[in-house]
Amino acid sequence: MPVPRKGAKRLNHRDSYYMWIMQNTKGSNELLVELAAAVNGQMLVVSLGRIVDYAMVTLAIDFALKNGWKPEDAGGPFRCRYTARKTFEVGV
Repeated sequence: MPVPRKGAKRLNHRDSYYMWIMQNTKGSNELLVELAAAVNGQMLVVSLGRIVDYAMVTLAIDFALKNGWKPEDAGGPFRCRYTARKTFEVGV
């Protein structure tokens, strides 16, 4: 499932362009991120708490890339979550 184009924002981070959007599904916030140039690339899905800061987008991208997210390769979504300790962890 690609990032919805309506309402998505573009981000240039470390010389790569990403499309991202925040959604509220079932009472929880989710951040969806994908590489803008990738066709059928792996999506990043981040579960967030109630308080959301836009700086979390770049932090989530950096964390995911260091922990195995390959946005240019096909595959299921890479999932992580933002914890109460203000860090990210893999899996949901």
